Amino acid sequence: MRHPIKVCVPFILLVAMAAGAADEVGEAMDASLAAQRAGRESQARVDKLAEETRALREKRRTTEWRALQLSGYAAKLEGEAAVEEKKRKDLEEQIARIATTGTDLMPLMQRMVAELAAFVDQDLPFLREARHARVQELATLLEDPRRGNAEKFRRVLEAYRTEVDYGHSLGAEDAQAECNAPRGPVTMVRVGRVGLYCLSQDGQRGAAWDGQGWKPLEDSAGLDSLRHAKAVARAEEPPQLLQLPVRAPAKLP
Repeated sequence: MRHPIKVCVPFILLVAMAAGAADEVGEAMDASLAAQRAGRESQARVDKLAEETRALREKRRTTEWRALQLSGYAAKLEGEAAVEEKKRKDLEEQIARIATTGTDLMPLMQRMVAELAAFVDQDLPFLREARHARVQELATLLEDPRRGNAEKFRRVLEAYRTEVDYGHSLGAEDAQAECNAPRGPVTMVRVGRVGLYCLSQDGQRGAAWDGQGWKPLEDSAGLDSLRHAKAVARAEEPPQLLQLPVRAPAKLP
């Protein structure tokens, strides 16, 4: 004999409600997890965008700095180019002047040599042979086509410099002259270009050049100074004060 099954309705309802609640909690947890994942993904995207922004900003600063450097370098190159261009133009002008000077230099040197020859003729008669020989060598040099103008001009200037040096030095040379006696061997003493004197070999006769000829030195003091001048010129005595007669300077026209 079977017994009838008794079912408790409230218990069944409670189980059903519990199951529904569990489903809601699960759904809520799933939604929360999904939201957390979405938040992490959004933060990751934000972080990535921020990093990319920083990288772009740094790249922009680097690019701007390089552009500034290149701008300064370009300005420097422009300045250097302007300087080089000026140098080029100056060089071209110098070359043009040299080409012109080359044609004008020879007449100038010829005139300088001619004037030097005239000066030697009119100057005090010391070292006449050597000085005339120097002028003649210059004239020959100017006619030599194998020598360049630079060398010729240098030699002409050297001759002028030598003549200038004579005016600042004391010199003595052996020569032939009528030194207060018949022509014979004497020592000619030059004091710059202020005075020219001759002294006989025995040192007892002397004379001074007055522009026209030899004027005898009659006083013993003048002869004594002339003997000292000869010794100083030949480095036989130390320099000392000399008292010698000098000719009056030529009058200007």
